[in-house]
Amino acid sequence: MKVCAIIPVAPSEPNALVEKSIKSLGALDCTGLDFEAYYVIDSSGKDYSSLFELLPPHFHIVIRNGHRGRRAGAINDILNMTEGADFVALFDVDSRPNADFLEECVRELTATSDGVLASGCRYVTNKVNTLTKIVSIEYKFFCDIYRFFRWSRGFIQFNGMIGVSKAPFVRTTGFDERCSCEDLDISEKIYLSGNRALLATTKIGEQAPTSIQDLYNQRVRWFRGAVEGFRKYLGPMFTARIPISVKATWLGALTIPFFSYLFAPFVPIYSRAIMAESDSISESFKILLGLAGYGCLMTLCGIVAVGQHLASRKCEWAGVARSEV
Repeated sequence: MKVCAIIPVAPSEPNALVEKSIKSLGALDCTGLDFEAYYVIDSSGKDYSSLFELLPPHFHIVIRNGHRGRRAGAINDILNMTEGADFVALFDVDSRPNADFLEECVRELTATSDGVLASGCRYVTNKVNTLTKIVSIEYKFFCDIYRFFRWSRGFIQFNGMIGVSKAPFVRTTGFDERCSCEDLDISEKIYLSGNRALLATTKIGEQAPTSIQDLYNQRVRWFRGAVEGFRKYLGPMFTARIPISVKATWLGALTIPFFSYLFAPFVPIYSRAIMAESDSISESFKILLGLAGYGCLMTLCGIVAVGQHLASRKCEWAGVARSEV
């Protein structure tokens, strides 16, 4: 079976981070898989010659002129090159999948007829300050939600659409380059088509924003995606012949985050995880208090996203500071 990976690279990403990505994906276990990887770099005039020297066999670099459609555009441009592939894997440049990631996702997909996307739980790789550790706790919460939705056969949406998809579906569907969050949009199309996303037993690491400003910009865009999804798919989702569990969990996934502040009293449930993330008792209290305020920040991001949508303001993509991990 052939797997083609597509890794979009924004102009702001440092070469050192791309090098780490090449080494990470090059270390994946691919027993029984014919694996190729395409790094799609939006040109910024930088010198990428050092990257070409690092490429393992079957790894490729494609330089795009401009950044049409950003991540969605980069993926669409390469999908035509994946003819003959059985699966398409999508990663970000900061994605650090476990060695068994491809094997486990492909195993899940080949075991079901209606599963077209598979991924694993996320974890934070750059725990460099209190904020990134707070986001790490949030990711543990997301993983619990994923597990519950897997058990209830509900709506699972992996942020960033990081995972492995059946190639015929993703090539036919493509990615909407006008969306604020193309990952949410295609996830909604998956379920509307009568298919579903699968949670594999593997894991994948990614970086969390290291500053409040970066986190704010990222989450406002995520909430814009929720607003657009609600406006675009509310009618189709509730008239489609799909399980009520999908409809209910989709509605919850899109609306409940706008009321994140209501979850502050439940933060102590994750006390053990907070202690595991902390280097001291004082840091544990900082994370605990930070999580309580975090819900308020998420609600603020939701309010801003709604306001931007009502004002017909275009969603702006802002670069995020990276750690070299």
